[in-house]
Amino acid sequence: MDTDASAVLEHGVTLGRATWERLLAATGWKGGDVDRVVCHQVGAAHRDHVLEAIGVDATRDFSTFETLGNIGTVSVPITAALAHEAGFLKKGDRVALLGIGSGLNCLMLGVQW
Repeated sequence: MDTDASAVLEHGVTLGRATWERLLAATGWKGGDVDRVVCHQVGAAHRDHVLEAIGVDATRDFSTFETLGNIGTVSVPITAALAHEAGFLKKGDRVALLGIGSGLNCLMLGVQW
């Protein structure tokens, strides 16, 4: 398989930003209303670029790629479960679940924990 990683990153960030705006519109939230995020995690560079593009500080994201690696489509649910077990997600938190796939598809969900 051949992948143009820099193009995937560039277009993925653009798609992520557009989807983030749609998430905020659908939930009625503003970016600052989101307490925590759980982001699909390829690695530090991708995560940091996406979070910067949507204006979310990395301290609001629970990271697992350092220990689990890129676990694809199960990244968001497993990371959310681990974040919950660690006490990172608390009752009442507004949590954004951010799924951005390298096939350049994107799904985001806002949840009041």
